[in-house]
Amino acid sequence: MKEIKSLERILELHPYLSKRHDGFPSVGERKVGNYSEEIQKIVDGFSLYDSLIATRFDNNKKEYNFTSGDPLNYKAFPPVKKAMHDYIENGSVHRYPYSEGDDNIREELVKYLVQEGFRNDDPYSFNDINEVGLSKHNLTFTVATSHAFQMILDVITKPNDVVIVPGPNYGLFAIRPERISADIVVLPLKEEDNYLPNPDDLNNLIIKLNKELEIKYKGKSYIPKVVAYLNANPNNPTGKVMGKSEYKRLEKIGNVCLNNGVFVIDDLVYRDISYNESEKALPISTIPHMFKNTISLFGLSKSYGMASLRSGFVVADEIIIREIVNKIFQTRDAVPAIIGEALKGAYNSSDYRNKEYIKYFNELRQEYLNRYNLFKSLIMGIDSINDLTMRKKVLNLLKEHTKDLEYYNLLDNGISGVNIMKNLEPLSGFFLLLNFNELKGLQGENITINNEFDLLKYFYKTIKLRYILGSGCLWPNKNDIIGRFTYAKPYEDLIEVSVLIDKSIKKLTK
Repeated sequence: MKEIKSLERILELHPYLSKRHDGFPSVGERKVGNYSEEIQKIVDGFSLYDSLIATRFDNNKKEYNFTSGDPLNYKAFPPVKKAMHDYIENGSVHRYPYSEGDDNIREELVKYLVQEGFRNDDPYSFNDINEVGLSKHNLTFTVATSHAFQMILDVITKPNDVVIVPGPNYGLFAIRPERISADIVVLPLKEEDNYLPNPDDLNNLIIKLNKELEIKYKGKSYIPKVVAYLNANPNNPTGKVMGKSEYKRLEKIGNVCLNNGVFVIDDLVYRDISYNESEKALPISTIPHMFKNTISLFGLSKSYGMASLRSGFVVADEIIIREIVNKIFQTRDAVPAIIGEALKGAYNSSDYRNKEYIKYFNELRQEYLNRYNLFKSLIMGIDSINDLTMRKKVLNLLKEHTKDLEYYNLLDNGISGVNIMKNLEPLSGFFLLLNFNELKGLQGENITINNEFDLLKYFYKTIKLRYILGSGCLWPNKNDIIGRFTYAKPYEDLIEVSVLIDKSIKKLTK
């Protein structure tokens, strides 16, 4: 093959490009220094998926990919479909969008925020500020919440500044600060706190880290500090929700951050699939005097089942929004106009939208609950379901989606050696954390199960099953063998994979 000098130079800069990868794209390298231990484990996990796919790829064998963050394959929210259709049929598709987004749409989204209780008690004196202190300049559109989070980090962090994230959490979000040379520190969530963030622990951690940074960087031109706390509400992967019953906890979290000069990044992307509508995740920006120190993230990918659109928006003080808009202009000129139209369909305060919302989410939440309870019954046994009506529904679902009697056997006892993490039954979302600690020390297929990496290799080799490792979602106890499984799957897949896991485990020996 003829040498192309220009390409050779690229390979010198990025040696990993010399090989094809069947799995995930590269997560990237940290600009300065190395990833922290927690983040390196996430990176190693993605590398393992690449290795598994490359070495044991078999087109004749079905792969069970339970790593996915895809929501349920469900009908699109009607007001979003209508808004997008109307725009394509009647809108100005020939025009480039503005970097900040369409003013009329932003004003519609502000009305939605008012409806949901957002308030700015310390507004600026501009004449377009509404009765609760908000204006269209408090928000802008982004290409999903991942893009929004990256833009926020670009605005608020400098090298070695610290972003605190609760653990467990969404691993790919945790990588982003470190990739731009900020640092991640995990706030461990504890069983005694119901796996919800403890405001006192957060306060102590911020004070401790800031003291350490002051000593470490004393005399330098810039002393890094804790700049943000990521408040995932609902949480991925725990499914925990902080609604109105957790108002005091959220208020304390907001005050801890406000008093320490730390932004709250309030990730609300799973909010609308909180299973209990009366306990839907409460945005911190609805609490008095918290708005200006809080940056809120919304998107269509998870709750509204429109991940392919990559539609999101960020709500914050005008100063933050101004610089995010600048970053958008400098990197991509503008966000696609269709994103704003889709957001307008989902997030407005019209009677039409609100009526459709009630109907749509009542049905969608039930679909998730059905799948969760079916999956739980197969893993833990039917007796783990306390509600007799739900037990009957699980049995009907099993009859509807399989006629094989061996699938019913799991309902008696569940899968030996596997259980749902105690106190971690989801109240939102579509993820389940499974505990495989009882399998430690067992052997199969020339693999001894000593850790989570060994177990994933074993499952992929025997039944071609993938899922997210505990370290991949910042599980705080490093000695546990934890897996994050999605149940936003067809019923048939949930049933089949449960039996395959059971069979695979039964082949393990001491």
